[in-house]
Amino acid sequence: MAEETKKDKEAEKQDSPPKKKPIILWVILGCAVVVIGIGGYFGWTLFMKKGANESSDKTKTPEAAAMNKPAEARIVVPLESFIVNLMDNTGSGKRYLKVTIELEVFSEADKMKLESSKAQMKDTILMLLSSRSFEEINTVEGKIGLKQVLLTQINQMLGGNIVNRIYFTEFVVQ
Repeated sequence: MAEETKKDKEAEKQDSPPKKKPIILWVILGCAVVVIGIGGYFGWTLFMKKGANESSDKTKTPEAAAMNKPAEARIVVPLESFIVNLMDNTGSGKRYLKVTIELEVFSEADKMKLESSKAQMKDTILMLLSSRSFEEINTVEGKIGLKQVLLTQINQMLGGNIVNRIYFTEFVVQ
Protein backbone atom coordinates (compact mmCIF):
# COMPACT_ATOMS: atom_id res chain seq x y z
CA MET A 1 0.00 0.00 0.00
CA ALA A 2 2.66 2.42 0.92
CA GLU A 3 4.34 1.73 -2.39
CA GLU A 4 1.10 2.42 -4.27
CA THR A 5 0.65 5.80 -2.60
CA LYS A 6 4.22 6.73 -3.45
CA LYS A 7 3.65 5.75 -7.08
CA ASP A 8 0.38 7.72 -7.16
CA LYS A 9 2.12 10.82 -5.79
CA GLU A 10 4.93 10.50 -8.33
CA ALA A 11 2.40 10.11 -11.16
CA GLU A 12 0.55 13.22 -10.00
CA LYS A 13 3.79 15.19 -9.94
CA GLN A 14 4.63 14.12 -13.49
CA ASP A 15 1.12 14.83 -14.81
CA SER A 16 0.71 18.28 -13.26
CA PRO A 17 2.42 21.14 -15.15
CA PRO A 18 5.14 22.99 -13.30
CA LYS A 19 3.89 26.14 -11.63
CA LYS A 20 6.97 28.26 -12.35
CA LYS A 21 6.02 29.03 -15.96
CA PRO A 22 2.78 30.91 -15.17
CA ILE A 23 4.53 32.80 -12.38
CA ILE A 24 7.37 33.83 -14.71
CA LEU A 25 4.85 34.84 -17.36
CA TRP A 26 2.99 37.05 -14.90
CA VAL A 27 6.24 38.63 -13.66
CA ILE A 28 7.33 39.44 -17.23
CA LEU A 29 3.89 40.83 -18.07
CA GLY A 30 3.91 42.96 -14.91
CA CYS A 31 7.38 44.33 -15.69
CA ALA A 32 6.31 45.18 -19.25
CA VAL A 33 3.26 47.07 -17.97
CA VAL A 34 5.41 49.03 -15.49
CA VAL A 35 8.03 49.93 -18.14
CA ILE A 36 5.37 51.01 -20.65
CA GLY A 37 3.59 53.02 -17.96
CA ILE A 38 6.76 54.83 -16.89
CA GLY A 39 7.74 55.53 -20.51
CA GLY A 40 4.25 56.82 -21.30
CA TYR A 41 4.25 59.07 -18.25
CA PHE A 42 7.62 60.63 -19.05
CA GLY A 43 6.73 61.02 -22.71
CA TRP A 44 3.44 62.67 -21.87
CA THR A 45 4.98 65.07 -19.33
CA LEU A 46 7.82 65.93 -21.74
CA PHE A 47 5.44 66.85 -24.56
CA MET A 48 2.96 68.61 -22.28
CA LYS A 49 5.68 70.69 -20.62
CA LYS A 50 7.08 71.64 -24.02
CA GLY A 51 3.66 72.81 -25.19
CA ALA A 52 3.02 74.67 -21.92
CA ASN A 53 6.38 76.47 -22.12
CA GLU A 54 5.69 77.58 -25.67
CA SER A 55 2.29 79.02 -24.82
CA SER A 56 3.37 80.74 -21.59
CA ASP A 57 6.46 82.44 -23.01
CA LYS A 58 5.98 86.19 -22.56
CA THR A 59 8.89 87.26 -24.77
CA LYS A 60 7.57 86.04 -28.08
CA THR A 61 8.66 87.21 -31.46
CA PRO A 62 5.99 88.76 -33.67
CA GLU A 63 6.02 85.53 -35.68
CA ALA A 64 5.21 83.45 -32.59
CA ALA A 65 2.62 85.96 -31.43
CA ALA A 66 0.92 85.69 -34.81
CA MET A 67 0.49 81.95 -34.30
CA ASN A 68 -1.65 82.54 -31.19
CA LYS A 69 -3.98 85.14 -32.69
CA PRO A 70 -7.47 83.98 -33.54
CA ALA A 71 -7.94 82.33 -36.88
CA GLU A 72 -8.25 85.38 -39.08
CA ALA A 73 -7.75 85.54 -42.79
CA ARG A 74 -4.03 86.06 -43.18
CA ILE A 75 -2.83 87.98 -46.18
CA VAL A 76 0.40 87.00 -47.90
CA VAL A 77 2.10 89.74 -49.92
CA PRO A 78 4.58 88.38 -52.49
CA LEU A 79 7.68 90.35 -53.38
CA GLU A 80 9.70 89.88 -56.54
CA SER A 81 12.98 87.98 -56.46
CA PHE A 82 16.10 89.59 -55.08
CA ILE A 83 19.50 88.79 -56.59
CA VAL A 84 22.49 90.04 -54.59
CA ASN A 85 26.24 89.49 -54.35
CA LEU A 86 27.09 87.88 -51.05
CA MET A 87 29.88 89.31 -48.98
CA ASP A 88 33.11 87.44 -49.81
CA ASN A 89 35.82 87.28 -47.14
CA THR A 90 37.44 84.04 -48.31
CA GLY A 91 38.64 85.17 -51.72
CA SER A 92 37.15 82.05 -53.30
CA GLY A 93 35.21 84.00 -55.89
CA LYS A 94 31.88 85.70 -56.10
CA ARG A 95 28.73 84.10 -54.75
CA TYR A 96 25.23 85.18 -55.61
CA LEU A 97 22.00 84.78 -53.71
CA LYS A 98 18.63 84.67 -55.38
CA VAL A 99 15.77 84.78 -52.91
CA THR A 100 12.04 85.27 -53.27
CA ILE A 101 10.25 86.50 -50.17
CA GLU A 102 6.60 86.61 -49.17
CA LEU A 103 5.38 88.62 -46.19
CA GLU A 104 2.38 87.68 -44.06
CA VAL A 105 0.15 90.42 -42.61
CA PHE A 106 -3.23 90.25 -40.89
CA SER A 107 -5.24 93.05 -42.44
CA GLU A 108 -5.78 94.98 -45.63
CA ALA A 109 -4.60 98.14 -43.85
CA ASP A 110 -1.27 96.45 -43.14
CA LYS A 111 -1.05 95.36 -46.77
CA MET A 112 -1.67 98.95 -47.93
CA LYS A 113 1.07 100.19 -45.58
CA LEU A 114 3.43 97.61 -47.12
CA GLU A 115 2.53 98.70 -50.63
CA SER A 116 3.12 102.37 -49.83
CA SER A 117 6.57 101.66 -48.34
CA LYS A 118 7.73 99.12 -50.92
CA ALA A 119 10.80 101.09 -52.05
CA GLN A 120 12.13 101.52 -48.51
CA MET A 121 11.38 97.88 -47.74
CA LYS A 122 13.25 96.66 -50.84
CA ASP A 123 16.22 98.82 -49.92
CA THR A 124 16.28 97.37 -46.40
CA ILE A 125 16.07 93.80 -47.72
CA LEU A 126 18.81 94.35 -50.32
CA MET A 127 21.16 95.89 -47.77
CA LEU A 128 20.62 93.04 -45.31
CA LEU A 129 21.01 90.29 -47.89
CA SER A 130 24.18 91.73 -49.40
CA SER A 131 25.78 92.12 -45.96
CA ARG A 132 25.64 88.36 -45.36
CA SER A 133 28.31 85.85 -46.31
CA PHE A 134 27.81 82.35 -47.65
CA GLU A 135 28.98 80.84 -44.36
CA GLU A 136 26.32 82.79 -42.46
CA ILE A 137 23.37 81.64 -44.58
CA ASN A 138 24.55 78.16 -45.55
CA THR A 139 22.94 76.41 -42.57
CA VAL A 140 19.32 76.14 -41.51
CA GLU A 141 20.13 78.15 -38.39
CA GLY A 142 21.62 80.85 -40.59
CA LYS A 143 18.47 81.04 -42.70
CA ILE A 144 16.28 81.23 -39.61
CA GLY A 145 18.52 83.97 -38.23
CA LEU A 146 18.28 85.83 -41.53
CA LYS A 147 14.48 85.61 -41.36
CA GLN A 148 14.47 87.03 -37.84
CA VAL A 149 16.76 89.91 -38.77
CA LEU A 150 14.66 90.69 -41.86
CA LEU A 151 11.45 90.58 -39.82
CA THR A 152 12.86 92.90 -37.17
CA GLN A 153 14.31 95.38 -39.66
CA ILE A 154 11.19 95.50 -41.86
CA ASN A 155 8.90 96.03 -38.88
CA GLN A 156 11.23 98.69 -37.51
CA MET A 157 11.25 100.44 -40.89
CA LEU A 158 7.43 100.27 -41.10
CA GLY A 159 7.01 101.54 -37.54
CA GLY A 160 5.22 98.65 -35.82
CA ASN A 161 4.48 94.96 -35.97
CA ILE A 162 3.01 95.01 -39.46
CA VAL A 163 4.71 91.90 -40.83
CA ASN A 164 3.94 88.78 -38.82
CA ARG A 165 5.90 86.16 -40.71
CA ILE A 166 8.40 85.91 -43.56
CA TYR A 167 8.47 83.06 -46.04
CA PHE A 168 11.37 82.21 -48.33
CA THR A 169 9.72 80.69 -51.38
CA GLU A 170 12.97 80.53 -53.32
CA PHE A 171 16.50 80.45 -51.90
CA VAL A 172 19.37 79.75 -54.32
CA VAL A 173 23.07 80.36 -53.68
CA GLN A 174 25.54 80.07 -56.53
